[in-house]
Amino acid sequence: MNDLKAELERIAGTPGPAPAVDVAAAVAAGRRTRRMRRARRATAVAVAVGAAAAVAVVAVPPPSHEERPGKVAEPSAYPSPLVEKAAFGWLPAGYARTRVAQDSGPGPAYKVHAGRGPGSTSIELTVMPPGKRPGVPLLPGARKGRLTKAAPVNGRPAYWSIKPGGPGSEQVPAEFRWEYRPESWALLSIGDRAVADVATVHRIAAGVTFGGDEPVAFPMRVSGIPDGLKVTQTWVGTRPEAMITLGTSRADDELMVMLSAAGPRSRELFKPNTTIDGHPAFDTRLRRPGPGSGEAPARQTLWVFGVDGFDVNIVAAGEPLRLLQAEGGLTGLFRRITPLGTDPARWTTTPLR
Repeated sequence: MNDLKAELERIAGTPGPAPAVDVAAAVAAGRRTRRMRRARRATAVAVAVGAAAAVAVVAVPPPSHEERPGKVAEPSAYPSPLVEKAAFGWLPAGYARTRVAQDSGPGPAYKVHAGRGPGSTSIELTVMPPGKRPGVPLLPGARKGRLTKAAPVNGRPAYWSIKPGGPGSEQVPAEFRWEYRPESWALLSIGDRAVADVATVHRIAAGVTFGGDEPVAFPMRVSGIPDGLKVTQTWVGTRPEAMITLGTSRADDELMVMLSAAGPRSRELFKPNTTIDGHPAFDTRLRRPGPGSGEAPARQTLWVFGVDGFDVNIVAAGEPLRLLQAEGGLTGLFRRITPLGTDPARWTTTPLR
């Protein structure tokens, strides 16, 4: 599932037509996959969310497809899942923020990406939790990396983990970290060689602001999420696109909902094998008929293509999958997902209900 989720993020973050390889995106995807695998191995320290046996399902009458646009009025059981903790100030010409993300697992971090167009993540800012320092990356050949002292950022200590033109820069053009507050660190990773020079990287870092508390708006609304789940990972992009993953203290309990711009790449990877409300769809329950197919699956993936200009992806496993069966399963949850269009003025800061 970790590899699948990394692939889904890659699909959502790939502008069409297919561009040249984005080094930073590939490195970032690898890091995300590694963090998620570590999270699976570290479930003993995951945050407890209460006894899963007591989890109940929000009672939502299953609406028809025509009733989908925003008629659910019940209060949100989940607060805004993503709050801005940092923002770029100065960026090179042609660059703008493209994605905001939060990973709340054992290695929590807040990330802001910028690029030359929607889906680009060639500049990545990572805000570490207070008291936690970024790790030092390995150099090619699994050689141990080291920090090089840099000019202070706004009077605070700063270091290069990969200096432009130095060891490791053939893979990641630049990586820079600074202590923006006592015992609070930020990491700036640059994947575009055109802006990976000492002066530019330092200027980007100096312009970053920290401590915002504005909730991030999402281009979708999801009703009927089972109670008792905790948001573990989420991101929102300007394409628009969004993903929210929820779980419990058990590693196998997971619910992921993703919205991405409709396009051919997802259909090529997940060829439709059914239709839902007139939309082509792919359902893993229908993929492998034969012996054992009557058993309840431990994990299910559903793609529904071309929904108001979006592709909708749902993955459920463990307790969330069991609880969803009482409300129509993944198909029922799909019918409770409302895409909110491309205008951010129509988006919501409380997407989960």
